[in-house]
Amino acid sequence: MKKLLIIVFILLIAGNTFGQKAKIESLPNQPYDKYELKTSNSTLTFYLSVNKQKENLPLVVYIQGSGWNSLFNERNGKIIPTSGHSIWADVGKANYRILIVEKPGVNYLQTEETKAFQESFSLESRSNSIIDAINYVLENKKIDKTKILVAGHSEGGIVAARVANLMKDQVSNVVIMAGEGASQLYSLYKLAEDGTFFNTKEHNMPTSEQRLQYLTNRWKDILADPKSTEKKFWGFTYLRWSSMLTTSVIDELTNYNGKILLVQGTADKAVFPETATIAYISLLTKGRNVELELIEDADHSFRILDKPEIDGWKMVIEKIMKWFNE
Repeated sequence: MKKLLIIVFILLIAGNTFGQKAKIESLPNQPYDKYELKTSNSTLTFYLSVNKQKENLPLVVYIQGSGWNSLFNERNGKIIPTSGHSIWADVGKANYRILIVEKPGVNYLQTEETKAFQESFSLESRSNSIIDAINYVLENKKIDKTKILVAGHSEGGIVAARVANLMKDQVSNVVIMAGEGASQLYSLYKLAEDGTFFNTKEHNMPTSEQRLQYLTNRWKDILADPKSTEKKFWGFTYLRWSSMLTTSVIDELTNYNGKILLVQGTADKAVFPETATIAYISLLTKGRNVELELIEDADHSFRILDKPEIDGWKMVIEKIMKWFNE
């Protein structure tokens, strides 16, 4: 009898967790519907592109980079997309469903950092919220479950890798867009060494030795208090840094069997470009199905420095979608 009660209790919990329906509303002049799904201790907000096609369509999940702003802003009474996701919807048009997910602690139209974001944002919470959104969409919408692309830009790269790692064979393709390869600590080290980082009047560290010692000391501080949401380094909590820098794209994708694409600009000043090549070689040695696309003279957002007439961001997304189709 006791075992029976336990089983019933578990089924009730499962029903409450996965049987809930999200609150859905359309966004004015945007190709998305907004979904709000109540969880045990928060509200998960995500957006799915609207599509009238009757057949099951591939799913494209885009994960933006760092920051605490919402995926949408309001200017002069109009809703404006942020973080570059509008190009994904434009390129995808009627052939895909595009899914984007607000970060934990971030509300629709939010523009300022909140305590809720500080206290909840980490690699674990971010990746879990995206997985919850994906699972909801798979259960409730017409999706081709054999064709799921997860693409992350910048900070979103390690999140995309974690999502692919956790979802395993459910994710067919993963793309890391200027999103590191080795731990982000490698980029911090190399860019501190060459003077790109921490070489300001505020830091007053003109030599590479000073900058590297500063970085090393701060990292030791983070490791000594990794769960702190009060202490910050470079604008983000120790919780954020510890959760994201103690792993890497290489670590997360070592046992992933789907297709991997690494896209990196060679003129990136936020991510040390060599880290993509390191990831490519490392994953090749593990027998992974990985490709590397270097965009010459492109910066962190894939603007091509000597060719301003080219929309590098759109060009890269078109390359990714072509690769996904293949």
